[in-house]
Amino acid sequence: MDEKLRTYLAELIGTFLLVFVGAGAVCAASLTNAPAEPRLGVVAVALAEGFALAVVLSATFHVSTGCLNPAVTLALWVFKKLDNVTALVLIVMQLVGAGLAGLAVRFLFADDVGREAHLGAPHLRALLADGTVRFESLATGIGIELVLTFLVTLTVFATLIDRRAPRLGGLGVGLAQAAAVLVGFRLTGGAANPARWFGPALWQLTLRSPPERPLADHPVYWVGPILGALLAGFFYSAVILPPEK
Repeated sequence: MDEKLRTYLAELIGTFLLVFVGAGAVCAASLTNAPAEPRLGVVAVALAEGFALAVVLSATFHVSTGCLNPAVTLALWVFKKLDNVTALVLIVMQLVGAGLAGLAVRFLFADDVGREAHLGAPHLRALLADGTVRFESLATGIGIELVLTFLVTLTVFATLIDRRAPRLGGLGVGLAQAAAVLVGFRLTGGAANPARWFGPALWQLTLRSPPERPLADHPVYWVGPILGALLAGFFYSAVILPPEK
């Protein structure tokens, strides 16, 4: 198989698996369980998404360095770790993989589950006021996603990109993602990844009774992660990374 094709397929399938597990865990957590069966909580969702990212990133990073995250891919392009065409195609593959994962979740769960859980898509929660997204809420949500993505991207640079780092595979990044979900789940969903929002959010529009204005908070999941990834790349390159000997 052509090397470029291998790279793009790894990014598509890897992002599909990450978004499917993340969104599926959120939907599964909203199911009504039997009294003797404990209901899944935020910790379970965070661990599912963190474990999935750690495993899939470990399996794909030696083939594709896109890191299953458009914001991280963009940061790697800005800091000249990826060429123009590769970065663009990787981002497209990530969004396609996320969209296919959202479609799979849409068919897997009933409409009422999808509506209650927003099909597993991250969304502004406590920051919503009477169903209306205010500018202040969007700005706060962007700030939260910026910080969470900063954490995840900093871990990418420290454990995967830096050649002097210990070889941990995707474990460090998976732990960072789990921490992001734990902190951000009740606020923004803790996406730290535009693809994680995009895939399931796209298919909310096909629900018979979709959540009110399901895409109104979309700037949070583009602007916040992109700014966070760029700031993390700059911080690691300019402050933490020592000159090579």
